Amino acid sequence: MDTSFTAARAPEGFREVRSWPLFTVDELTALRVELGSTLPGGPRVSIEDVPESVVLVASELATNALSHGRGPATVRLCECDGEILLDVVDRAPDRAPEIASGRPTGQGGFGLRLAARLADEVGWYRTPHAKHVWARFTVRVGARSVSA
Repeated sequence: MDTSFTAARAPEGFREVRSWPLFTVDELTALRVELGSTLPGGPRVSIEDVPESVVLVASELATNALSHGRGPATVRLCECDGEILLDVVDRAPDRAPEIASGRPTGQGGFGLRLAARLADEVGWYRTPHAKHVWARFTVRVGARSVSA
């Protein structure tokens, strides 16, 4: 697997449903609970356990932002026409995300690899003062809106 992500802007047309500012890893539990209660559930989703996958990817990307970026980090939940977009922002545009390779199991560093497996698409881009790492998930047509 590639050891870095290709820089790519997030898909356009998504609207923000909710966001969470994060200053410490201690806030990740609240993020997971609140994000899980915001997402659609049940059999209406198109990929296996999308809500749980979205929560897991958000947690992994937020942990990376807090561990390797400069805070605070922000997790944004966005939606558009049956798709969910997570956008995780940190204040370290000079540090490109890297997929861990060569680490023993249990040593960490597999958050981006996990995101790439669970999301339909993952990318990142930088602005003058921030780095965005995003993941897009498709939801089956007819699923309720995450803002409903």
